[in-house]
Amino acid sequence: MTPLPPTDSDLASGMPASNRFRILIVDDLPQNRQILSQILMRVGYDVEAVSNGDDALLRVACQPRPDLIVTDVEMPGMDGIAIVTALRQMPEVVARIPVIAASGSLDPILKRDMMLAGADAFLAKPVDIPLLLETAGRLIRQGPQRKAESPVETTAASVNRLPSKVHG
Repeated sequence: MTPLPPTDSDLASGMPASNRFRILIVDDLPQNRQILSQILMRVGYDVEAVSNGDDALLRVACQPRPDLIVTDVEMPGMDGIAIVTALRQMPEVVARIPVIAASGSLDPILKRDMMLAGADAFLAKPVDIPLLLETAGRLIRQGPQRKAESPVETTAASVNRLPSKVHG
């Protein structure tokens, strides 16, 4: 059973509707998975966490699928860019799952590459909790009708302003 799209009041301050939307967290650091899980569960989301990209791609192929993915960008093995690239090439029902990328890196090229791979939003670590909840609520509210190839409008504009090369 697919949950009904939440209303604006359901997601005020990042609170999900009572039908409990699912979020998949992908991060190689156990403490990051634990902190993000606790934050998101505290406001009512069902949360599953995995430590690598291979497990994330296996998980999204199964039911029930997550309604949103929050992934680290820099991880050993398959990084966040590779995860999102692979996700966007999967069948449409999976390819449309929104993705929030999170990174401690200040490298604008990394952010640009993540957004070009198909991430819907990019957050700096340490993650601003109200911004995380607002972004998660907004992306879930948009639901599956959004186009997999177009990032959230507010982040797409910032990607276009990033330089294509960093001169050092």
